[in-house]
Amino acid sequence: MVCVITALASQEAEGSAQWIHVYSGSLLIGFMVFRLVWGVIGSRHARFTDFVHSFSVVKGYAKRLLVFNPPYVLGHNPLGGWMVVALIVMTFLASITGLMTTEDDFTGPLAHIGNGAFGEAHEGLGSTLMVLAIIHVIGVIGHSFISGENLPRTMVNGIKHVPGDEKVESITSVGIVRPIVALILGVASVWYLFQI
Repeated sequence: MVCVITALASQEAEGSAQWIHVYSGSLLIGFMVFRLVWGVIGSRHARFTDFVHSFSVVKGYAKRLLVFNPPYVLGHNPLGGWMVVALIVMTFLASITGLMTTEDDFTGPLAHIGNGAFGEAHEGLGSTLMVLAIIHVIGVIGHSFISGENLPRTMVNGIKHVPGDEKVESITSVGIVRPIVALILGVASVWYLFQI
């Protein structure tokens, strides 16, 4: 989140300050690679198979949410799950197209793809990402209000209070190897970009 805010805040920077934008965007690629890997090998509720639901499930959840009666979900709710996917895709695309641009004094390491003509796409994707982030924040606050759950706190500390009448399984540890693999792949992707 810090990198997204930094990238958005520095998008009009010039001169040496422009590198703040470039570095934060490059770091975002590493974070997105980590999150994509973690979505496959991570803990149960971090996996895409746990929270990416069909349209009918999302529709049913949204209907119940609109009448202030959403079902309890231990991990991401169906709407939030698709927002996670949208944010990952948009962040990745905005970052990659940024590295494909040639603007002002900057030539991205991937500018040879499309001859640096991705500047407009990068700006549009960045704006779309900002809109999605705002919708996400509003959604988290709104869902917290409707459901009575403190989602912002849960998103920060990873601890979710489970109502006594809910039957849930404890989350088993994935150990240390999986997060290290995801971290290595994320770092390697950023390192690779700076070697091009």
